[in-house]
Amino acid sequence: MAKGDDSGFGIGVLVGGLAGLVAGAWLASGPGRSQVERLRDRTVELTSRSAEQAREVMNNPEHPIGRALQDGLSAARQRRGELQQVDPAADSPSGHVSDLPQQGA
Repeated sequence: MAKGDDSGFGIGVLVGGLAGLVAGAWLASGPGRSQVERLRDRTVELTSRSAEQAREVMNNPEHPIGRALQDGLSAARQRRGELQQVDPAADSPSGHVSDLPQQGA
């Protein structure tokens, strides 16, 4: 191989690298930014819609999830009432586990 062939390869790599850099910069500033903006808008829209649907499901006692939520809340209220009858101190303002009496003390 002649020395001239090696320099041609180096120039090709340099030109190709510069072309890739220019293409990347153009895509990042133009279509890339608009695509990111569209994705951001779509994400916000879907998040809002999902939150709204979740609220509707949770507040609908006919929906299985809403029914399960209501049953769980009812059971928790009932259990809390039972615990408060057994130990009136369980209704302490802090409600921390550390407020419970120690066993064997």
